[in-house]
Amino acid sequence: MGYTSLESHLPSSHTPLLPPGIFLSISDTQASDGNFLLHHFISNYIKADHNVVLVGLAGILIHYATIGRKLGVNLTAARTKGNFHFVDGLTQLTDYAAPNKEYFAKPVETNPAGAVASPSLNTNSTTASGASSTPRIVNSSTVAAATASPPIILSYSPKLSDFYKVLDDLIRNTVSKNNTHKKQLCLILDDLSVLLNCGFPCRDVLALVRYLKLLMAKVNGSLITLVHADGVLAEEVNQDGLVKGVFYEADYIIDVRGLDSGGSRDVHGQLSLLHGPQYLLRQRAGQVKENEWPALTLHYKILDNNVEVFAKGYSSGVL
Repeated sequence: MGYTSLESHLPSSHTPLLPPGIFLSISDTQASDGNFLLHHFISNYIKADHNVVLVGLAGILIHYATIGRKLGVNLTAARTKGNFHFVDGLTQLTDYAAPNKEYFAKPVETNPAGAVASPSLNTNSTTASGASSTPRIVNSSTVAAATASPPIILSYSPKLSDFYKVLDDLIRNTVSKNNTHKKQLCLILDDLSVLLNCGFPCRDVLALVRYLKLLMAKVNGSLITLVHADGVLAEEVNQDGLVKGVFYEADYIIDVRGLDSGGSRDVHGQLSLLHGPQYLLRQRAGQVKENEWPALTLHYKILDNNVEVFAKGYSSGVL
């Protein structure tokens, strides 16, 4: 699978996959890139013959394919088989190039038995008198229980609205094809900070995350996002708001940081496995197994084709 030394610290009841319906947020810094964790999950899902939809905002397909080969995963073969789908996010969201339709699923004209209905994309709501009312973000738990499709609050970002439609079509199409095989689906966004750098409002980026989370919960899949959480960026209102908003929606959080003591030959940084607010809510409701996700801090060392994860002070170089 992926990084063997990391597996024992992840939810044991579903190793090597994440529990269905879970949102994992990975945060990192510019000095300590958390991208290696994304490759861990991509490798695990592909090797277990499950499905991955990767939205590349910070990298191109060849980047992920090259690292995948080092981990023993052939993403080209998985893509041909239908287990791996890559969406070039920047191509879809900018005017510099026309969208590459090869990466996108064709719209599903009919709703086959067992397929999941998609949320609507109404961006403007009106009152009974016909006057436009202020859009509101609906709590995800409330929307999940409602029979009506939720509105997507992307009124200032029509490209994000179109982008959601692309992902919605691709995910529903993938689920409908594999409905009889009971395959899990993992949606990965790498990384959300790029959307802010492209000029999209923090409000709309968070709305996109909320409804992708809702969509993945409906198809019993998992959502993984990467976001930069540098201390120096905390002074930027949009970046700080994005990090806090994503953390609020998360079940699990993995924070990747450098060592407080500085660089080291044997230890490249630390991983903090944290409980997200949604995990704590499920824990209060008695929906979480004991020690399902132990909160702890680990050290790691990145090798050429592996990552060693170990308890603090237990580096092979120290022992």
